[in-house]
This record gives sequence, structure tokens and C-alpha cells, in this order.
Amino acid sequence: MRELLPLSSSARGMWPRGLLPPSRGLVVLTGQDACLTVGLLLALGGTAAERPLLVVDGANAFDPYLIADLARRQGLEPRHLLGRIRISRVFTCYQLEALLGERLPQVREQLTPSGLFLSGPLAPLLDEELPEEEAGRVFRRVLGALERVLQWPWTVVAACPDSARPPPGREHFLPQVKRRARLLLRVTVEEEGWRISAEARGVTWVQPAVGVLTARRR
Repeated sequence: MRELLPLSSSARGMWPRGLLPPSRGLVVLTGQDACLTVGLLLALGGTAAERPLLVVDGANAFDPYLIADLARRQGLEPRHLLGRIRISRVFTCYQLEALLGERLPQVREQLTPSGLFLSGPLAPLLDEELPEEEAGRVFRRVLGALERVLQWPWTVVAACPDSARPPPGREHFLPQVKRRARLLLRVTVEEEGWRISAEARGVTWVQPAVGVLTARRR
């Protein structure tokens, strides 16, 4: 039987007892758009207060007003929490490839961040205007860049909404990313809040909803 664990609304209290985030490696969240918010909270909760969190926003979902509200709920100055976040928005798969493969190593060396949050990293690759063959080519390069990023001693959280069916020929993108994860989480929206399931661990818990980042579809 799955263990149902209540969860506080504090980002630092999001991980239930017995299920701590890995100190390094990839955590992948799937499900509805709520996984974007849950992923950001988990990434923030796992970072050191004095070090920044890098955010790569492929879902075009980042909302500073929601972050400010989360800060107030935790008794923090909004500018303090916002000041910890270094965000880069990507609107095309080529920008995503360049960021992960070229710019990110430089930024990490300059800022010494404690973690990385990938918000909808597959969204630019699922653009239906992008030819299938080209999407596959760029995806392979992005996957290679991600593997290099995962060699660094930090935790990478990737939130990948999967409610919509991917375009033909791209069904394998998400499974390939999940295969590289050390922890897989599934997020569903229910009346009592967000139900988060770590299926492989047999653990399920509920997080009270505090606001939702929404992917802006292209």
C-alpha cells in the first residue's frame, strides 16, 4: 500500500520523510502543468539559501508574481527569493541547444549555483512547425548536452508536462529523458491539492496548491 504523507506549503518542507532529493543527478516530474510549479518548489527547496538557482524556461511559464506570493507564504522578502533565481527563457530548440551546450558551463562557473531547474525543456522540440527530422537531430544534441550537465555535482530538476500528445515521431523524447533520471515523480491535480507520486518508491503525498505556473502554448 502506498504511504500518503501530508506536506507543508513551505518549499523546504516539500520532501516527505523517507524521500529526500538526490544530492546530484536528475529528478523528472511529469503530469499536468502543475508539475511546473511543483518542480520549481522542489528545486528551490533543495538549494542553499545563499546560492542561486538556475532556471531554463522552455515552457514560457515563469511568473514572478507567483514567486513573490510563494516568498510571502514562507515569510521571506519577495526580492530575496527572486534574487536567488537566474532565469533564461528559450523559445526555440536551437536556443535550448546553445544554452545547455555552450552558455550553461560558463554561467555555472561564474555563479556557482546550487541547482538547475528545467521548466518544460521539451516544449521547443515539440513545436509542430519544426520538421520531425530536424526535431530528432536537435533532440539528440540536447540529450548529449544534458548528459554532460548531469556529470556536474548538483541536482537538476526537470518538469515535463505530458498531458498533450506529442507530435508524430517525437513520442520517444520524454522516455529518453526519464531514462536518465534518478527519481521520477508524477503530479496530478485533485481537490485536496497536488498529489505527487514516486511510483518506484511506493510513496505518494499531497501538497496544498499554492498557485500554478502555466505553460504558454506556442
